[in-house]
Amino acid sequence: MKRILIGSLIFATLLSNASLAKEFIIDQAHSNVGFKIKHLQISNVNGNFKTYNANIDFDNKEMKFNKLEAKINVTSINTENKARDTHLLQSDFFNAKTYPEMTFTMSKYEKISNEKGKMHGSLNIAGISKDIVLDTEIGGVIKTDKGKEKAGFNLQGEIKRSDFKFAPNTPTLTLSDEIRINIEIEMNEK
Repeated sequence: MKRILIGSLIFATLLSNASLAKEFIIDQAHSNVGFKIKHLQISNVNGNFKTYNANIDFDNKEMKFNKLEAKINVTSINTENKARDTHLLQSDFFNAKTYPEMTFTMSKYEKISNEKGKMHGSLNIAGISKDIVLDTEIGGVIKTDKGKEKAGFNLQGEIKRSDFKFAPNTPTLTLSDEIRINIEIEMNEK
């Protein structure tokens, strides 16, 4: 009988903790999936992607992510230069005809504090997957007038284009190997 009681208490605790996690969807009007890369070693080219979505499971009490799976449509790239954007879709860069999406799948969230953490996961660009770590800053959680929750967070990190065989024939004197990622997300409870 004692084992059944203890088992029931553990199960109830697990259920109550699971109920704290909530699914969220991205508020695209208040979000940005951005990047920057050094051009000719003298200036940065900034850009972003206009079309993306994610499945996000966020525990608003513990302030941590349980799941984040994102898809980014590479044809939505925007660097404020139409000719450059068209070139970036070609086979020597994103190869968008064969690989129309980039994906990121979180494998682990390492909580440092309620505001800071590290998101570990696999990033896939043009068919090549690499494990990356993104610095995470949680802006907070608020209740809307409809009783639903809204939360915000930022992801930052750096990847090397050589790791993804991205633009392999473009010398680092033209485009740096390092690409900075800066993602600002506002999300709404489903």
